[in-house]
Amino acid sequence: MTSERLVKTVCLLGAVLVLCAGCGRKLPPLPPGLPDPVRIVSAKFIGDEVVVEAECNVAGGNVLLLGKPKGICPSCTDDLVQKDEKPAEEAAVIRLTDPRPDAPYMVYRLAFRKGSLFWMTDAKVVRK
Repeated sequence: MTSERLVKTVCLLGAVLVLCAGCGRKLPPLPPGLPDPVRIVSAKFIGDEVVVEAECNVAGGNVLLLGKPKGICPSCTDDLVQKDEKPAEEAAVIRLTDPRPDAPYMVYRLAFRKGSLFWMTDAKVVRK
């Protein structure tokens, strides 16, 4: 009698699992989100200056190059100083420069400003 009850219980649990699993259809993937307004394409020393290429995806704002010596906390934004600024009249690659880097190891971020929107990229470390 206990073996019959065990078989019935196992079959009942199996049926519940099959019913709870659904029909196996998956939801379609979400559409891709909007790209970041600006991103760093490359950042490197050329001679004694740093050249940063920025891909701007939104027209009508300003792209700012912010930089600081690497220091203890490269990801901190407290000591960032504006090094260059260019208008983004259209979605394109913009070239910004820091003619006088403060140290051989520098941390750079790009910022995008349009009206009340202010957006900043992740940090990029550049070394001479």
